[in-house]
Amino acid sequence: MTSAAAEGQVCPPRLYSHSRLQLFRFSAVSWNSHRIHYDAEFAASEGFPDVVVQSTLHGETLSRYALEWAGPGARLESVSWRNRATAVAGEKLTWTATVRTTEPCDEGVRVTLDVSVLKDDGAPCVTGQVGLTQL
Repeated sequence: MTSAAAEGQVCPPRLYSHSRLQLFRFSAVSWNSHRIHYDAEFAASEGFPDVVVQSTLHGETLSRYALEWAGPGARLESVSWRNRATAVAGEKLTWTATVRTTEPCDEGVRVTLDVSVLKDDGAPCVTGQVGLTQL
């Protein structure tokens, strides 16, 4: 980010997808042993087209891209989200965000973002808010 955040500002979108390997590794480090997140055959038996993205990985992605947008030295204050639809390995997703509020503080500017993860057809997969301090 090259300038101060302004209310209503739309952040540049981030396009991405999660690989099966990434989902397997995230399950391991987060101690999530549910097979739908790493076993494609089991996920298919449960009605999913591939292994399922973990809810907590959505939260991590919302936070990581918000911090990247905010620039060096930005500090995460809060993150909250709601899963709206299931995402699976290899699915094209887009992180989007709009600045909801800005407030000067001793450390810089406290910013609240309305964040979303959108599926390829534009339908929301995840919606939420990220709070951060931007230096």
